[in-house]
Amino acid sequence: MKRITVEMLEKAGACEEGIAPFREVFGESSDLTIRNIRKAQKAELKVEWLANLMTPEAQKAYNEAESPAQKAYYEAVAPAQKAYNEAVAPARKAYYEAESLARKAYDEAVAPARKAYYEAESLARKAYNEAVAPAQKAYNEAVALARKAYNEAVALALLKGLMESL
Repeated sequence: MKRITVEMLEKAGACEEGIAPFREVFGESSDLTIRNIRKAQKAELKVEWLANLMTPEAQKAYNEAESPAQKAYYEAVAPAQKAYNEAVAPARKAYYEAESLARKAYDEAVAPARKAYYEAESLARKAYNEAVAPAQKAYNEAVALARKAYNEAVALALLKGLMESL
């Protein structure tokens, strides 16, 4: 009898989120039987992923068998999905309206605090800028002098190199 092992799943590139549930249901391995596939489905494991363990020919046959089943599933589910959407629409609408009112009330409640914060932050930024202005000016002047000296050195080196090369 053929077995599926955690090692096989890992080698095929299964993620830990897929391996952990397999381990919970089967341990380190499981016999490949229809009963165990149904057990995995009942545990909501993504058994379709096991197609990654198939040869290309077997994958093709699986896809040919799975495609009509998938189509039939969606056709069977469509009326229930439509009925569900219609049934929950009023509740969804009421929720969004209530959430909108709650968001508006929240925004109105925090507006004074937000305004006070921005005013305090503005005053602090102004004081900071005034405090660092002399240091910023001195820094800019030092950088300008250094840039001037650097440019002069580069110009002289460039001139020297060109004079020797030409």
